[in-house]
Amino acid sequence: MRHFSVIAAMLLATTSVVAHAQDGDAPMSPAFLRAMEPMVPRDSAASRVVVTDHSAKIAGRKLAYKAIVTELPMPGPDGAPVAVGVSYAYVAQAKGDPATRPILFVFNGGPGASSSPLHMQALGPRRMVGKGDAAHLEDNPHSLLDVADLVFIDPVGTGASMPVKDRDATGYWGVGGDARGVSAMIEAWVKANGRTASPRVLVGESYGTSRALAILNEDMKAKKRLPAGVVLLSLAIGDADGPVLSEAMHLPTFAAVAWYHDAIDRGGRTVAQHYAEALRFAQTEYASALMRGPSLPEVERRQVAERMSALIGIPAAAIEAKNLRLDNYDFMLNLLAGKGLRTGQLDGRATRAIAESKLRPPFDDPSMSLGSGTSAGIESYLKDELRYAPPSPYRSLNLGINFKWNWDKEYGGSYRAMSFAPYLKAAMEAQPGLKLFAGGGYYDITTPVYAGQFALEQAGVPADRVTYARYAAGHSVFEDEAGLTQLSADLHRFIGALGGR
Repeated sequence: MRHFSVIAAMLLATTSVVAHAQDGDAPMSPAFLRAMEPMVPRDSAASRVVVTDHSAKIAGRKLAYKAIVTELPMPGPDGAPVAVGVSYAYVAQAKGDPATRPILFVFNGGPGASSSPLHMQALGPRRMVGKGDAAHLEDNPHSLLDVADLVFIDPVGTGASMPVKDRDATGYWGVGGDARGVSAMIEAWVKANGRTASPRVLVGESYGTSRALAILNEDMKAKKRLPAGVVLLSLAIGDADGPVLSEAMHLPTFAAVAWYHDAIDRGGRTVAQHYAEALRFAQTEYASALMRGPSLPEVERRQVAERMSALIGIPAAAIEAKNLRLDNYDFMLNLLAGKGLRTGQLDGRATRAIAESKLRPPFDDPSMSLGSGTSAGIESYLKDELRYAPPSPYRSLNLGINFKWNWDKEYGGSYRAMSFAPYLKAAMEAQPGLKLFAGGGYYDITTPVYAGQFALEQAGVPADRVTYARYAAGHSVFEDEAGLTQLSADLHRFIGALGGR
């Protein structure tokens, strides 16, 4: 189920696709072709609610809960349904007033990705473990259901949330329309389940972080209630791209990946210590050197290149030849070139022989699987345990949506022009109690962990209301058992501070 929630970022971060492809006619993977298959629309709108009783061992104790699968007709411009949105909720049978129990509304990214990774690998009460024939379901000891109720949302066109036959659902495939659609699903759920007074927390990963902040913007415009908290994982919220910024954001991540592969002299440092050293260099000497450009004296240029080499494992001469500016492919294809290997982009720890990397970028990434092989398992879970039969095959990933995504003029008009952090600042001003958790992986080259923090700090988001976390992981922190264990512990503390029980 690995890595498919940041496809837009990867496509747009791959700035020299043709130049880096080893074969102009390089093929696409079977997983890519599956992700591009046309959607199977619903014959008609539906509004089913399926409720089942369950129990699972979470955080060392058995917890009874109800699972609620909700279908919600989604209106088009004329008010008639054009799609059906589906959510999967887990409500603990806990004592006390439910109005004080937080509800987490969880979604992934893409655009075009279902909620399934966070649902079935990270936060839900049941999780898929293993791969292929060895894959099986088990109770998730790291679930957050012991401190909050959970609602996983598949945006229109993903998962089981499909358009209605012969109706136009394209209004939901853009920044604003998508955010309004997910917000509508949240509002409908809390009203239908008598939870309008419960504290709400938005949880998004990758493009889902953009979605979460766009929801804040849309809800403020509509004068809706704002959440008590926001959780952003592997942030892709803009304002950390372009000359100087992009290179400075990536250098500490390159350093972490080089540390992992033992391509530099670690000097007894942990990855966190090596990353911190590279970050200080990026914020000072490196940024200054880049800003000075051609006016940088040759001696200083060589000194900077040598310092970079010691941090990221690329020869100083190669760095000088690129004018101190390395893109992702310069790093990924050269760090381990002496061994004939390249690194991954979503997870720099992954490797593949360069000679075997025949797919077109960015799908040549050895850490990308595009969700292949997961849909059948999720369908079985929905049918067998939740007693919900999706009317069409479950879509873990829908790249057709991704490629036609409307970036909306209000939101910048393109992925590279995104600027979502100011919406969070505005929401915090409107809701003084709103708090943020922001986390990411040291080895994530696609969305460098410092980039999101930089964007939030530059927007003036109050530092005393933000919790930052970094993990020895790639783009999807929860794919490592150690990463998931730490993430769960961190989120338990965060939700506990919001009143979770």
